[in-house]
Amino acid sequence: MEAETITKTFEKEFGDKKFITNDRVLEEESKAPYLVSPVLSKMGKKVIGVVMADDEEDIFNAVRLCDTHHIPLLARGAGTSTIGQVLPISPSTIVLDINRMREVIESDDSWVRITPSVKVFKALQYLRKRGKELRVYPSSFYISTLGGYIAGGDVGIGSFQYGYHFDNGGINSVRVVGPTGKYELRGEDTLGVAQAAGTTGIISSAELATVDYEDWKDQLVTFNSVEEVTKYLVRVRDYKSKIRRITIEDKETLSSVAKDRLDKVGEWNVIVASTLSLGEEVNMRFLDELAFAAIYVTMSRLTSFKDYFYEVRLLPLESFSRVVKQVKMALGSSVLVHGDVMTLRGETIVYTVFMSDKGNFPVIDSIMTREGIPFEIHSIEVNYRVDEESRLNLMKKLKRTIDPNNILNPGKLLL
Repeated sequence: MEAETITKTFEKEFGDKKFITNDRVLEEESKAPYLVSPVLSKMGKKVIGVVMADDEEDIFNAVRLCDTHHIPLLARGAGTSTIGQVLPISPSTIVLDINRMREVIESDDSWVRITPSVKVFKALQYLRKRGKELRVYPSSFYISTLGGYIAGGDVGIGSFQYGYHFDNGGINSVRVVGPTGKYELRGEDTLGVAQAAGTTGIISSAELATVDYEDWKDQLVTFNSVEEVTKYLVRVRDYKSKIRRITIEDKETLSSVAKDRLDKVGEWNVIVASTLSLGEEVNMRFLDELAFAAIYVTMSRLTSFKDYFYEVRLLPLESFSRVVKQVKMALGSSVLVHGDVMTLRGETIVYTVFMSDKGNFPVIDSIMTREGIPFEIHSIEVNYRVDEESRLNLMKKLKRTIDPNNILNPGKLLL
C-alpha cells in the first residue's frame, strides 16, 4: 500500500485533527531523543503519519485499521526510551501518540490505577499527598510516562528493595489493545507485556504496586578501592528494607557530574538513600543524572571522549569487583564506571555501565566476556534484554494471540 493511499485512509478515519502529517511533527516522532547508542541511532526511519489518541477506542480503531492494511504501528509516549523502544525501524510506519489521552489516577492502599499517558512525576505527586509512592519508578520520572515505563523499562529507583518493577506482583493488572481485541491481563500474564516494547499489545490502563512513602536521606560513603565497595554492599544487604537506592561511582564519573556541588569525592563513591544513618548526608539533587540509563545520557554530554561509547552488564556482586578492577587496571581514568545496585531474585546485582572511547571496548569486552552476564544494550530486539526464558516465551505466546500479523512495533520481538 502506497504511503499516499495510507495517509488518505487514516485521514478519512480520524480527520485532520487526530491524524497528523505535518512534516515537523513527523520528524519529531521519527526520533528517539534520548537514544545515545551510535548503533541504534542509525536504524531509524521516518514515519508517514501520527494518530493522536484520545481514548481506548482511538487506540483500537488505529490498531484495527493498521492490521487490515498490514501497516506497522508504533505506540509512543514521552519518547524517553534509551534502548530503541520508540524507534521506527519499518518503512511506512504509523505512530500512535498516547500523550493526549485522558489521564486517570486512582488508588487504594496497595495499588494505583493509571492510563498510559500519566507522567510518572504526576503519579508520584498524587501518591505522596496520600503517604504513598510507586514501588519502583524510573530515573526519568520527571519526563517519562507510565505506559512507556511499563512497556520498555524494568529497573529504577526502588530496585534495591524490590528488583524489577514487574517482579513479585509489581503489576496487578494491565489492559492492552491489539488487532484481535481488548485484553485484561492479571498476575503472571502481565509479564508478557512488561518490557515487551508494545509488541504484545498497546497498554490502555494498568494497576501498579505502591508502598508507604518515607523520608529518604541521600548519603555519601567514600572508599579507596572497589574491593572495599563490595564489602560495604555485602554489609548493607541486611538493611535492604530501609534503603531506597544505591549507586556506585568512580572518581572520574562523580567529579564530572558533581563539579562544585560536593566538598569531597573519593576514588570510589557509594551514594545511599536510606532512613538509616549509613554515611555523610549530602544534598544530591542531581542524583537523577546518575541513575541507570540517565548516566550514559548525562555523560554523553559531559565527557571529552572523541568517540563516546558505552556498554552495560548485569554483574553479580562477586563478579563486579573482579571485572571492574581488571578494566580499571587496563584503562585507568580513560574509562568511567557507574553502578546501580539491585536485588534480582534474591541476589545482589550491579547494573554496571562502562563509558569510554569506542576504541577501548575490545579491551573491556574481552574482560567482561569472561564473567559478564549477556546483556546486549545495543540490540533493537527485546529478546536480548529479557533474562528469563519463561517470560520471553510468554511474550511470544501473547504476540501470536494478540498480534498474529505482526503489525505492532515489528522487528522488536523475534518469534
